[in-house]
Amino acid sequence: MIKVIDCTLREGVQARQCSFTAQQSALLAQEIGALGVDMIECGHPFISAQEVERVRSVVAVSPVPVLAHARARSEDIDAVARSGAQWVGLFASINAISLTTKFKGMTREDILTMFGDAIRYARGLGLQVRATVEDAGRTSVSDLVSMVAAARDAGADRICFADSVGILLPDETFDVLSLLRQEFYDVEFEYHVHNDRGLALANTLAAIQAGVKWQSISCNGIGERAGITDTFQLLTLLHTRFQQERFNLKNMMALSELVEAYSRIPLSPMQPVVGKNAFVHVARLHQLAMQEDSAAYSVFDPELINGRVSLERFQPMHQQSLFLAPFEKSATELKYHRHGPGKRFVMLDKRLVDGSPFYFIARQFADADADDSAVSGHVDSHIHNCDSVFLFLGDGADYAGLEVEVDLGGTRRRLTSPASVFIPAGVAHSYRFIRGCGTYINFVHKGDYHDSLLEITQ
Repeated sequence: MIKVIDCTLREGVQARQCSFTAQQSALLAQEIGALGVDMIECGHPFISAQEVERVRSVVAVSPVPVLAHARARSEDIDAVARSGAQWVGLFASINAISLTTKFKGMTREDILTMFGDAIRYARGLGLQVRATVEDAGRTSVSDLVSMVAAARDAGADRICFADSVGILLPDETFDVLSLLRQEFYDVEFEYHVHNDRGLALANTLAAIQAGVKWQSISCNGIGERAGITDTFQLLTLLHTRFQQERFNLKNMMALSELVEAYSRIPLSPMQPVVGKNAFVHVARLHQLAMQEDSAAYSVFDPELINGRVSLERFQPMHQQSLFLAPFEKSATELKYHRHGPGKRFVMLDKRLVDGSPFYFIARQFADADADDSAVSGHVDSHIHNCDSVFLFLGDGADYAGLEVEVDLGGTRRRLTSPASVFIPAGVAHSYRFIRGCGTYINFVHKGDYHDSLLEITQ
């Protein structure tokens, strides 16, 4: 049986946009665990006390064992032990690039000794050990054999071949992993590969064909640089082509949306499996065939992952009027909103421009419009899966003259105009008018307001 370790909560935070909080990490761990993965990887506890707490929050809720990263140093391993993670992921490398850039002054023999000592130290603390040969794709076979032998002899529970820059082609991956498995028939191997050349999934399949039991993945494929093998793509493939039906795929699209919001890494609509266009068919001949049989242009039934086929096409921009006619509309059309004071105008959304990526509204406030809804607030706290912005502009000189209250992520603050509030995706927020005269503008980075709402059930 192929096993998977999801690295979203460790690999993901190596992308520059992403910094999961402890609360976000715990929620994601619950949702990722519910997919049926076999292990979750989270963090490098030695980095900071905050990172220790983040890993602890994941350990507290994860339905599967948690692995945390550490260099082959006792202080790093001690931090993992303090975090409560059951597994430690130790890593080292002995190729020429590593000796020059990371282990200056050390020989191959020094690193092999350090690696073995670190594994034994971690085992002595009661931790289970995954020993990773970093940058294995650029390491000679003889050095790979030395590293694997040192890790095995020191008592590593699992040994990971990490193609850290995604340099190998699939046939090369198959050959080297087949060789290692033949040489070390008693070792349980894991494979980790980066997507620098767009070959992560292909290489993962080559590793599976070579008999490697464990595969390293992350949701939406997020990670350092171009990321790693995508959780959703691999699990769907395991279900549809490898008869591994143990995974709960129904919540994948919702989890993908949550990861996109919390990581702040935008997802391409062309992303396989979970992308917005994954089941959209607009070529006329394809549409006709799909109406006859939904399998005509679908590689698998979208209902498997709670997806749906769409035959809707956006009207071409050159056929639309781009000089728009905003219209007045009560906020009662929106979830979490009531009518509220003043007049509200829709300035831009998908009703005004088919395929619009933006939603804009403007609302006029005046003291004369104040009523009970203004005092108590007409907007309940809600969350978007994309960034949004509040702008408050008074009617007075330099846009003065408007006072409002904004709640952003539990922090409540009174603001006087001119004022603007940036609302990151995934952060709960609301506002209310207090007094004055002026204009409120709301921008949401989605053309359909309801499509922008992130519904978190837990």
